[in-house]
Amino acid sequence: MEEIHEKKTVRNGAKQNDPNVAMQKLRFWARFLISLLAFSLFGWLVITMINKPDELAQSSKDLINLAFGAFLPIIGMLGKHWFETDHEPIINSDPPPKKGSDGSDIVEPS
Repeated sequence: MEEIHEKKTVRNGAKQNDPNVAMQKLRFWARFLISLLAFSLFGWLVITMINKPDELAQSSKDLINLAFGAFLPIIGMLGKHWFETDHEPIINSDPPPKKGSDGSDIVEPS
């Protein structure tokens, strides 16, 4: 027996995957992986700067210092993303209201 729920056809009670939820999960894991890679590379740069300063050539030290300086804003943005933004799923199937020439919402008769 088929039942219609919110414009979706559900057959025999089978649960259908919502594409919005699947996309948000994919985005979360992609951002998480990118963050892990950035933090691990930043950690490697810090360890390289601390552990072997006398063994490195001056040009290598300069390149590591430049990379370290370039990573500071990236680490700041990642921290802001993970600790200051809201990660609640935003699922809105309604289109935004139409605006008139004066900026007011246009209400369409139903």
